Amino acid sequence: MTEQPLKKLLLLIEDNPLLIGMYKAAFEKAGIDVLLAHDGEKGLTLAKEQTPDLIVLDLLMPGMDGLEILKRLRDDPTTKELKIVVLTIVARAEAEEHARRLGVLDYLVKSELKLHEIVERIIQLLYRPDGAI
Repeated sequence: MTEQPLKKLLLLIEDNPLLIGMYKAAFEKAGIDVLLAHDGEKGLTLAKEQTPDLIVLDLLMPGMDGLEILKRLRDDPTTKELKIVVLTIVARAEAEEHARRLGVLDYLVKSELKLHEIVERIIQLLYRPDGAI
């Protein structure tokens, strides 16, 4: 009998209600527990309190943007080692370079991928020991 992988916890930091519902349903269908944060402050709090296995972070949000959230996560000793993937509509090389310098595992552009492709990439990152694709 093969051993089932432990259920993983994903923190989704996204402000678009339609996308939140769509991503949450898709990740849960794949067997992943999902925490939701509609803004950066809530995302930072949940990251510290819940220690998710992976954070999926949007960049364009009101108030604190995703790059600021990412910087704060990396500056905090309790969250600096968390796995983070950026999932955004921002297809600018400088934003991706900045995010990668801050240690994201991947930078996904929403308009370039179908929902099932996003879910597959996230699952790969969650369950591979080294986090690599």
